[in-house]
Parts: sequence; C-alpha cells; structure tokens
Amino acid sequence: MDMEKLPVCPECGAPSIACETRYHECLVKEFSQADFGSVHHLTVAAYMVQHSSKLTRAGWLFERELLKEFLVDHKSPQWIRQQNKEILDSGGRGFNIADKNGLPKIPPVAWSKTILDVRLENAEEYCSDVTAWAQAVLKDAQSLLV
Repeated sequence: MDMEKLPVCPECGAPSIACETRYHECLVKEFSQADFGSVHHLTVAAYMVQHSSKLTRAGWLFERELLKEFLVDHKSPQWIRQQNKEILDSGGRGFNIADKNGLPKIPPVAWSKTILDVRLENAEEYCSDVTAWAQAVLKDAQSLLV
C-alpha cells in the first residue's frame, strides 16, 4: 500500500487508528509496570489534548492547563490531585470533561510529535519519550485559541 494514501487520524495525524492502539498499549504498560507508570499523568493529558473530540471545550482547556502545571510549573500528580480534588470529582465539577458528540474542539494542528513517537521497549526510553511528546504537545497547543 502506498504510504501517502494511508488514512490518518484527523486529530493527531498518526496513521489510521494507530494512535488509539498505541495509547492503549501505553496504558497497559503504565498499569502493569511501575517504572512505566511514572509518566501516566503526561500520557493521558497529552493524548487528550491531541484528541479534542473526546473532550468538551472546558475539558480540553483543563487538560492543556494540566500539561502546563506538570511540565512548566513542575507540580506533581499528587499535588494536582490534592489541589483539584473537588474539580476532579465529577460530582463537584461545574463542567464536563468528556464529550460524547465526537467533534473536535480545536482547529487542525500539525502536531510536531504524536504518541507514535513513544518507544515501548524499556521504561527509561519510554518515560523520556512520553515527556518529550508531552512537551511538544504543550508547545504546539499553547497558541491555540479555543
């Protein structure tokens, strides 16, 4: 098959549904091997920012802000959970994070990295790749006005 004619994810640009498959592979690694799980917070936020159809507008903005807090402000997942306890509890949140409509909330973006840039072979490479991917996602998303 001609590589130029492969279908791509309309949100992140990865080939076909390879991004979703890789996301689930990452989650399996993170939940089954503690060394991989140390970047779980970045994996979820970066993937969700790139796949805005899974989120409401407020949910997308929330995920983008989480990436900033993790990567720029160097806040730990534990600190974020404690500070956002009421927001993260769906019963106390004034907005929905997930969206069942499946419509992108952001304009098309030429993402500089996708989840397919993350290597799964060992935890050290994996964590480094997830961090680099999350940093690229944040940089690419910071200028978006939504």
